[in-house]
Amino acid sequence: MGETSNPLNRRRLTRAAIIGGGMGLGGVLAFLLLWVGLGSAGVDQFPRLIMSVCLPPALIALIFGVYFLFFQPKKPD
Repeated sequence: MGETSNPLNRRRLTRAAIIGGGMGLGGVLAFLLLWVGLGSAGVDQFPRLIMSVCLPPALIALIFGVYFLFFQPKKPD
């Protein structure tokens, strides 16, 4: 009773923070690349903004979905 167990796994939290930061940075970079790329392609401002704002979160969701469906390790029964 004197020893308390920590329910948070520090290694998993660190890994999740690094992955979350990387995905956030990737989203910002995708926004900037889309904004510049669509601007140089001559796309009008409003469609350019909508595509630049909506596509990076959709790509992040797609990456997480593929990971959870195909690559997440199975939990033992």
